[in-house]
Amino acid sequence: MEKTPETEEKNNQQEQQTGSPSPGKGPGRWEAIKQKILQKAGPWIERAKRHPETAVLGQFLYNVGFWGEYTARRMVRFAWNCIRKAGERIAWIWGRVAGLVKGALKTGAQDLTAPFARMANGAKNIRARVQEEKQAGTAHAAKEGLRYFASGVHKYFPLLGRAAAYVLPVAALAVFGYTVHTVLEYNYVLAVEVNGSVVGYVQTEQVFDSAKEEVAQRINYAGTDREGWTVEPSYQIAVGEDVMDENQMAAAILESSSDEIQNATGVYVNDELVAVTTEGDVLQADLDSMTAPYEDPDNPNLTVEFTKDIRLENSLYFTDTIVPVEDIIEKFHGEEQGAVYYTIQSGDTPWTVAGSFGISVDQLQAQNPQFDFNSSSGFPVGGQLTISQAMPYLQVKRTLISTYQETIPYSTEEQEDNELAFGSTKIIQDGAEGLAEVTQQQVFYGDSSTPSETTIIDRVVLQEPVTKIIAKGKKLANGDLASTGSGSLMWPVPGYSYVSRWMSSYHKGADICAPYGTPIYAADSGVVTTAGYHYSYGNYVIINHGNGYQTLYAHASRLNVHVGQAVSQGDVIAYVGSTGNSTGNHCHFEVYVNGVRRSAREWFPYK
Repeated sequence: MEKTPETEEKNNQQEQQTGSPSPGKGPGRWEAIKQKILQKAGPWIERAKRHPETAVLGQFLYNVGFWGEYTARRMVRFAWNCIRKAGERIAWIWGRVAGLVKGALKTGAQDLTAPFARMANGAKNIRARVQEEKQAGTAHAAKEGLRYFASGVHKYFPLLGRAAAYVLPVAALAVFGYTVHTVLEYNYVLAVEVNGSVVGYVQTEQVFDSAKEEVAQRINYAGTDREGWTVEPSYQIAVGEDVMDENQMAAAILESSSDEIQNATGVYVNDELVAVTTEGDVLQADLDSMTAPYEDPDNPNLTVEFTKDIRLENSLYFTDTIVPVEDIIEKFHGEEQGAVYYTIQSGDTPWTVAGSFGISVDQLQAQNPQFDFNSSSGFPVGGQLTISQAMPYLQVKRTLISTYQETIPYSTEEQEDNELAFGSTKIIQDGAEGLAEVTQQQVFYGDSSTPSETTIIDRVVLQEPVTKIIAKGKKLANGDLASTGSGSLMWPVPGYSYVSRWMSSYHKGADICAPYGTPIYAADSGVVTTAGYHYSYGNYVIINHGNGYQTLYAHASRLNVHVGQAVSQGDVIAYVGSTGNSTGNHCHFEVYVNGVRRSAREWFPYK
C-alpha cells in the first residue's frame, strides 16, 4: 500500500505519543545514537519548546522535508515508468522490422532459387520422360524430351523474371562500384610544356614553380649584366604518367633551356670570376699538374698553393659566357705585369739592384721617382724600391714549417768588490749558454731553394742560460775606493761651441772647442793615472776606467785632480785652455779601448 502524506503524519504522531517507533522499525544502533543526542540536547530542547515560534518553525521544516521526499519519490517512479514503456515500444518496433526483413529475405531467397529448383526438377522429369518414350524409338524419345523442355520453359519463364529483378540491381551496383573505383585509381597529373615541348609531368603547379625558382637561384650572374632569368610554362591534364619532384623538374628545365643556361664551372681568381668552362675537370687536372712537382705527401709541414686564390665553382651559367678550356690554361701558364718590392741593403747601389732584376738604372729610377739616385742620400739603407716586371700569372708558393735548436747567449753581470784591487776582476760564477727550440715558417716561390720570407712563429726555451758574474775591484793602493766605468761615456765638455776636427789618420782625437775656463768633466768613473804637463798635450789628464777603457783630456788651462784620485762620471777634472801645442782654446779628447785608440765619434755620432 502506497503511503500518503496523511498516513505518514499519523504514524509520526503515534510514535511521539507511545515513545516507540511504528511497527516494522526497531531501535537499532541509530535509535541509540538518537537517544544519546536527545539526552545531551534535552535542556536546550525544553527551553526552545517554551517559545511559540519554535513550534511554528519545527512544523515548517517538517513539512518542507516531508513534501520534498514525497515529490522526489514520485518523480523517480514516473521516470522509471517512462523508460519501461519506451523499452517495450522499441522492442515491438524491432520485432516488426525484423519480421519484415526476415520475410523479405525469405521471399527473395525463394524467388532467386525458384528457377534453379524448377530447372533441376524439370531435368529429372525430362530424363524420366525420355526413358519412357525410348520404347517407341530413340528419335521419338528425343522429340518428346525437347517438347517437354519447351513447355517447361514457357511455363516457368516468369520465375526467371522475378529472379532477374533481384540480380540485375545488384549486378548494376557492382558494375557502378567497379567503374568508380577504376576511375578514381587513375593518376591525373599535369603535363608541363615549355616552348611547345612537354618537359615532364608534375602533381601540382607548385612543383614546377619551386623547380623554376631553384634553377633561378642556382644561376650565377657574375660577369654579366643580366638581372634575372625566367621561363613561362603551359599545362595540360594527363593520365597515368610518372610525376617528377622539384629536383627532377629542375633538371628537365635545364635540359630544355640548354641554349640559354647550362651547368658549367666558374673560374675565380682572388674571388673574381675570370672565365667559365664546361671542362672544369680538365682545368683542375692542369692546376694539379702545376703543383704536383712541389708536393711531398710525407711532409705534413709543407703546404703547396698558388700565390693567387684559385677557386672552381660548379653552378649554372649563361651559355654565351662559356669559353674553351684551352684559353684558360694558356692564360694561367702565361705572364702578366707585376710589382716586386725590394728593401735596400747595406752596400747596395742603384747599379747592383737594377742589374739583379735585369733592368737599367734609368728604368729603376723611373719606377721609383721618390728617390734621387744622383744625390748622396738618394739610395738610403732600408728604403723600399718598387720594380715592375713580367711575372708568371700563376706562381707556386711553398710554405714550410720547421724546427731547429739554437743557443741562448748568457748575460754578464758585474759586481763591484771593495776588497779587490781596482782594475782587476774575479769570476764569481761562470756563465752557461741556454738552449731554445725555434719553430719557423719559410716561404719559397717557384723553383727557388732560397726562402723569400722567414718568420719565427714560436720559440720554446729548453734550458735557461746561466748569468756570468764578475767582481770588479774598487780598492786603490792608498786604500781609497774607485768605481769602475760603465762603458757608457758622457760628452766631456757640455758647454762646447763646436768640434773643429775628429780623429783621423793624421789626428789622434777630437778637438772640442769651448771658451777659456769651461769645465771639463770625467767621461766615466775611474782612477786618475796621469795628471801633469806634456810638451804637446800641455796640461792633460788620463783616467783609467777599470773596464779596458781609458780617456785622455789635453790642453787644459788648469787641472782639478791628482794622480791616484778616484773620480766619478761627471766630476770636474780640468778647465778648457790652450796649453802645449795648441792654437786656440779647446779640449783634445781621446778614447782607448783595451789599449787601442778609437774615434770618439763612435760614441757621439751627432756632435
